[in-house]
Amino acid sequence: MQFVSRILSRSIFLAILFSAVVVPASRGAADTKARVLFLPMAGDASEKLREDAGFALRTKLDRSKLYEIIDGFAVDDLVSTQSEPVTHDTPAEKAKELAKEADAQIVAWGDVTGSGPWTWRVKILDLRAADARTKELEMNVETKQDFRFAAEHVVEAFQGVRPHTYVPSNAVTEDDIATELWKTNPNLLLEGDFTKPDAWFTLYLKEKYNPPISTTLPDEDKVVIYRTKVAEKNNEVLAMNLSRWCAENPGMACISREIAIEPDTRYRLSFRYKSEGPVLHVFVKGYTRGKNVSGQDALREVYRRQVPPSGPTGGEWVDVIDDLNPQHVHFPVQFLKVDLYAYLTPGVVMFDDVILKAVGQQTHRAKDDAIKPPTTRNSVKPEVDDEKND
Repeated sequence: MQFVSRILSRSIFLAILFSAVVVPASRGAADTKARVLFLPMAGDASEKLREDAGFALRTKLDRSKLYEIIDGFAVDDLVSTQSEPVTHDTPAEKAKELAKEADAQIVAWGDVTGSGPWTWRVKILDLRAADARTKELEMNVETKQDFRFAAEHVVEAFQGVRPHTYVPSNAVTEDDIATELWKTNPNLLLEGDFTKPDAWFTLYLKEKYNPPISTTLPDEDKVVIYRTKVAEKNNEVLAMNLSRWCAENPGMACISREIAIEPDTRYRLSFRYKSEGPVLHVFVKGYTRGKNVSGQDALREVYRRQVPPSGPTGGEWVDVIDDLNPQHVHFPVQFLKVDLYAYLTPGVVMFDDVILKAVGQQTHRAKDDAIKPPTTRNSVKPEVDDEKND
């Protein structure tokens, strides 16, 4: 400092100092993400359900990478100091005070009421606007699985968050009945959140095993239920790691247990995935029960629906949704299995939230591409019979 003062006048020095310090600070402030405070959901629904609803909001908004989310532990510490609980009826002025205390620019609060179906109400207040006004949302949620879609609706109300899309959209026949049934019907694949490893079977060459739970990503040519901590809760996804040889030759698959279905019914499959390279060819296989060559009762594949292929996602989670009309010209299709298959390019691919629901009457009769004699994918799983787990 003494050296600088000897060669510069005081005014010039201060101007340079101000430029060096203030300008970068201003630029940094412009790049800072807004902090979001999700206050705990109130209401008379079960405590676990309300916690899960709040967790879904924090997780889904965090995936947008547009905001900084205050974690659940910090929120619990904040509200524990309050003399009165925060509810949907808490005034906006009180929510502003809590946001200021948490150094948050956006605050959201609300409640979940009912025992199924539920009503979910959320208020959002963005304090960055001079004339900040509370945005109010109210959603009717028919099933626990549908909280996912309700949470997406709330997150889309935040500035800059793009609407959630389900690709490929042309694989779905939209109508009012199907839309309503998708909201209200139960998920037939209860293990689609991967909390039960014994409900899925890895099929690779001669290997067949239930993917184990792991806190690390799988080794090459292995599959695990990858458990991570998102905020304060466990989150499980199915993770495959394909080597180059695996990707370019047999590929790798993980298949669900069999699911009993009704005749003449259309079904809808949805799932989320993230791929750093592998291409997906997800199949839904249909089976009838009959005698095998040994005279034993077994499942025989008589239907196969291939979900339109999907590729790398650039580090993002992508939603896929597809309709299927399980049928065969001669045999009844009595069971379905979901076959998560990846190939072509090496790398890690992850799956989550696999949902299968009935959505009304079939839209194709005896013209579906999948109505053909069953085929075997020997190049995918040589010497492996995926029906042996029945």
